Amino acid sequence: MRKSLPFKPYLLMGALLLGIGFSSCSKSSAKEPSGGGTDQANVVTGIAVDAQGRPLAGVKVRAENPTGDNIHIDGTTGADGRYKLKLTSIGGWKIYAWKEVTYQDQVYHLRLGMKTDQDYDAFATEGKTLVRDFVWKLSGRIPDRSASFENGWGYFGASLRLVNYNDVVPEMPAGAKLTVTLTPVNGAKYLDGSAATTPVVKTFTIQNGKPNYYMGDVPVTTYRITAQCEVNGVTKKVFIGASSASNLTEWIEFYFDPSGSSSGSYESGLQSPNDFPFYLGRQS
Repeated sequence: MRKSLPFKPYLLMGALLLGIGFSSCSKSSAKEPSGGGTDQANVVTGIAVDAQGRPLAGVKVRAENPTGDNIHIDGTTGADGRYKLKLTSIGGWKIYAWKEVTYQDQVYHLRLGMKTDQDYDAFATEGKTLVRDFVWKLSGRIPDRSASFENGWGYFGASLRLVNYNDVVPEMPAGAKLTVTLTPVNGAKYLDGSAATTPVVKTFTIQNGKPNYYMGDVPVTTYRITAQCEVNGVTKKVFIGASSASNLTEWIEFYFDPSGSSSGSYESGLQSPNDFPFYLGRQS
């Protein structure tokens, strides 16, 4: 269930579902315990850390090789944040990692980033030991994925969809300047536990025949969403409907939900912006 937070008693309560995820599948798998084995040939090893460089225990690490039988090999980081996987000599391996996080009583499986863009590329061990490290990123591009705010693809942060349509008050006309602000609520934390204090602000120019607008790569926390638009030099409030074109309010508090029941998504681990849009209408 998505969670929503209360606001004015007579106003709608809302929440936003975002992100997209899917479970990887394979015909065979094997698991190498963290730090296991002494043979250093055809090994990939490394450490997973948070943004402050602190080791992350219990991170799921997967090496995949689509050559032949779609093989994958899984492991988990130890208390020191380190993992070690024994691979075959077949080339074409790619490696991924996910951190499990509980937020607002929901479980998120968040893909971790890597230190350089080249680390996302396929590799061959060639009888050696290779190092691939991971770092927890709240936002930014995922280099090995296609980028699309509209679908929630290719970014560690979340996306949301804004619709210039409703059944209650006038829509914003072409040429209007729309400003949407996401303000972290008091005491809010990002998914890594750090304090959420930075508002996210996006401005759009409304275009004729274009109802949908997107904010993307937003670090996940609990926000209050508000909006306003400027038409012919006059600024007016914009009312918001949480997945409803009929029930509009001045503001809504929400957070981004995780994707389905997937144990690991190659995207952000968050639901799609199209699953829970916000409908907009300007003050008369």
